[in-house]
Amino acid sequence: MDADTLKSAYRRKAMEYHPDRNPGDKEAEERFKELSEAYATLRDPEARARYDRYGAADPASYRPDTSNVDWQDIFREADINIDWDARGGMPRTGSAVFDALFGVMAGMLRGAGMLPGQTYQVQLPLRLGEFKNGAVKSVRVPGVSVCQTCKGTGRVSGSEVQATAPGPFEAGTPQHQVGGAAVCPKCGGRGVRRGEQLEVRVPAAAPASSKLRLAGAGGPGQPPGDVMVQLALLLPEGAKVVGRDVHAPLVLTPLEARNGTTTDFEGVEVVVPAGARTGTEIRVMGGGVRSGGQTGNLVLTVEEDWLRGAGRRIGSWFRKLGGGGEAS
Repeated sequence: MDADTLKSAYRRKAMEYHPDRNPGDKEAEERFKELSEAYATLRDPEARARYDRYGAADPASYRPDTSNVDWQDIFREADINIDWDARGGMPRTGSAVFDALFGVMAGMLRGAGMLPGQTYQVQLPLRLGEFKNGAVKSVRVPGVSVCQTCKGTGRVSGSEVQATAPGPFEAGTPQHQVGGAAVCPKCGGRGVRRGEQLEVRVPAAAPASSKLRLAGAGGPGQPPGDVMVQLALLLPEGAKVVGRDVHAPLVLTPLEARNGTTTDFEGVEVVVPAGARTGTEIRVMGGGVRSGGQTGNLVLTVEEDWLRGAGRRIGSWFRKLGGGGEAS
């Protein structure tokens, strides 16, 4: 196999298991490491010769020496992009680079305050009305993050606050208080939490592609990382976005269609005029998605159906009871 064929094969498989494409997937991470180590060995005539001599008979147990490998050079050669700035700006050579790429060393350095904290990416699905009117939602951080109660200090002011558990250096501290400050009841004095639930305030008329930044709520480090919340439009079956407009069917009972009603579609208020029939188009101005400083319309096509219309009304009442929107 010539160098170009080897490089092409490595790039194809490495991109499949790239850590940025498989966040949190330990198996994919291991495969990426194994592929990279194999490529680093096969591209180097001396390393390949050592493998042919010592590892070919038992490849499963053979571990190549990659202590002097310049991993940046390896990834650049195969056109595999690694965001080194986002990963803390690691040194250029040595196995430490490879380990730090997957958080082994980086986690230690971040914990010691020697690297910026990890920034997490999370997605927040929202209904159309939540984009239009704004909403308060919660997201879960997918990993270890700075405790937002004590902001990573492990302490909260006020002697009335009691901790649920002592911190790592406070096994014998009476009442879990040090220097007049109480141990944080949320993190137990550790300053970090796993799976932290964060409140997200979505502003009214938010663009459908908005990304909200929760500063300092990410992984511990110096400075702490952020949590980037990507808003995503959640539409029911049959609905679609055309430009900025949202087109969807609106199922009504024949009685609603004949008499008219006020209902909601995914949290957007809809006034149905009396005498509507199957095929009637109802347009809610400004009820679509917002992008480029403009908001589209909500375009609904009436469908008369007793059973599904009644189901829609019941679902609307459930959302009202749960605080998720007005009922018809």
